Amino acid sequence: MTHHFAFIDESGNHDLEVEKSGASNYFIVLAIILRSEVIHSLEKAVESIRSKHFQKGEIKSSGVDDKRRLRIFEELKPLDYKFYAIAINKAAIHSIGLKHKKTFIKFCNGLLYRSLFQNFPELTIYADGHGGNEFIASFHNYLIENHQTDLFSNTNINIVDSKNNISVQLADFMVGSIARVYENRPPKFYREGILNFLKTKRIRIDEWPQRYEPYQSVRQNDNELDSLIYRAALTAASTFLQENENIPDNDIRKQCAALNYLLFRARFSSGREYISTQEIIEHVHGQGFTEISEHAMRSAIISKLRDSDVLIASSNKGYKIPTSQLDMLEFAEFVDGFTLPLLSRLNRAREALKYASAGEYDLLNQPQFQRLQRVIGAIES
Repeated sequence: MTHHFAFIDESGNHDLEVEKSGASNYFIVLAIILRSEVIHSLEKAVESIRSKHFQKGEIKSSGVDDKRRLRIFEELKPLDYKFYAIAINKAAIHSIGLKHKKTFIKFCNGLLYRSLFQNFPELTIYADGHGGNEFIASFHNYLIENHQTDLFSNTNINIVDSKNNISVQLADFMVGSIARVYENRPPKFYREGILNFLKTKRIRIDEWPQRYEPYQSVRQNDNELDSLIYRAALTAASTFLQENENIPDNDIRKQCAALNYLLFRARFSSGREYISTQEIIEHVHGQGFTEISEHAMRSAIISKLRDSDVLIASSNKGYKIPTSQLDMLEFAEFVDGFTLPLLSRLNRAREALKYASAGEYDLLNQPQFQRLQRVIGAIES
């Protein structure tokens, strides 16, 4: 089994009264996930970036303006690492129990623990404990109490000072960048640049609670029908994830992995572009499902999601969560463009064989083809 390393940092505070001055709207935890064989080369490359952009100081997200952030992203982009993050919307927490700080921190511990060890059972963790980090200290205790190891496992958590760990500094920079998006801080141009970079490095971003409404306000040119379609699509996708994310079945986990990516793109990008099949496959591969092919993506993932009433539009450019009537019309045209000609060709073959057999042989005169007969009969009439 492959052993992985996780380098963890957080952004935001634990105060759930978000209206207070200085309180963040979100509490975000991020883990840089690495295979052991890439750690040395990655840390060497990140150290070079630190020296260039931060001189003698640590890599810190705070204090870096958006223009400088995008320049640093360009140098981080070629490096071989991915991240997993949890973003908790504190304003959406209504449970009385979670209003208490210690309960909230323990709840966050559980979210991180389940997500990490469900996907990476062999894991060594390095986390920033600088300044008496309360979340990291409690996560250390949570791991000791809850993670049952056997004689052959090698799972542990190491509390470190970020000054002495360049990969934890990278986690700081990444989680701070995500926080800028969630807290709606950067202007549109920089926001798009940050998002485009995050797409290249994310394994996934889990959100709690799951949100049913769009992250962006209704776009200026959207009409009422577009808004209805967008909200209905987001609700259907979020409902599927809520009901299925903790189901251990591998087929369901693959569907959730693909849907999470489609949902992320629908919420945080312009929502206009389609995502290619290959891009979704690469994302699912990044979560450990390396056997997924294009055929499996279509038949075992996208089709099954649609069978569960998730709205996914498609065209010859790929897939997307629909955000407008135009998306659904393009989907209908796409289906019409290959379904009706295919049925017509099938019927021509059927008629040719009928003719050749003097009416004795009907290709579709089988019990399993009754629906096809009805559909072709309706088209003919």
